[in-house]
Amino acid sequence: QQARFVSDASHELRTPIAVIKGYADLLDRWGKTDEKILEESIQAIKDESENMQHLVEQLLFLARGDSGRTPLNISDFDMSDMMKEVWEESSMIDKDHDYRFESGGEIPARGDISLIKQAARILIENASKYTPEGGEIMLKSLEVEGHPAFSVQDSGIGISEGDIPHIFERFYRADDSRSKQTGGSGLGLAIAKWIVERHGGRFEVISRKDIGTRITVILP
Repeated sequence: QQARFVSDASHELRTPIAVIKGYADLLDRWGKTDEKILEESIQAIKDESENMQHLVEQLLFLARGDSGRTPLNISDFDMSDMMKEVWEESSMIDKDHDYRFESGGEIPARGDISLIKQAARILIENASKYTPEGGEIMLKSLEVEGHPAFSVQDSGIGISEGDIPHIFERFYRADDSRSKQTGGSGLGLAIAKWIVERHGGRFEVISRKDIGTRITVILP
């Protein structure tokens, strides 16, 4: 698993490095005199540098987690309040989708609220990638068998039954053509999984092709 992780990470980093090198060469040859090439190259280098920085941050998060160097700052919080904050934030940032929030009332929870919020944001970002523009994304706070929980439901393209057991694996992508279209490193859901499992929680995933996906996080 470690060897595969290093191999996959190297593969993911190779592409942005190749793009940056390609545009740097282009700048060196013609960019000093051609303003169009200059602007295009600078933008591409900035974009790929950001992609690479995000990927490296994700890799470091998982590496620290694997070696037990990510401490949990445990506190009591209300699941509905947390999800309301995430809903407001998502509605403000992403104007391309219709975000809804359904509160389950006061739901006491205990955990590292910043990490649990990060897991929720990852699920929402994933939902937005696979939901067409104008589509609805429903966020809920709820209790499942007396346990605090939250769910993120999209109206997107769905996940095939065979892919569902693998979606939380590092660097796993359900469909290559979709991955190229939506981008992403394939590490987001792996980070969400690490956070939820570190809290002793679990996921429930329900998905129908071309109808949508609902992922529920249930904490102890």
